Amino acid sequence: MDLLARYGSYETCWDRFRGWSVMGVWSKVLEALISMGYSTGKLSLDRVAVDSSTVKACKGGACRI
Repeated sequence: MDLLARYGSYETCWDRFRGWSVMGVWSKVLEALISMGYSTGKLSLDRVAVDSSTVKACKGGACRI
């Protein structure tokens, strides 16, 4: 994988990504962006669409994720 030199090696980037994922950093970033979107009026759930091709469906609704 090609990365700009300023980001370090692929392994370093992967380690950071994995660590931040385990620590919940990405969830916090997403929550902050959603909150900012609501507070500035740039985000609204008046219209929502779910693409069923990406939602796992199980027989009888007995899915385990």
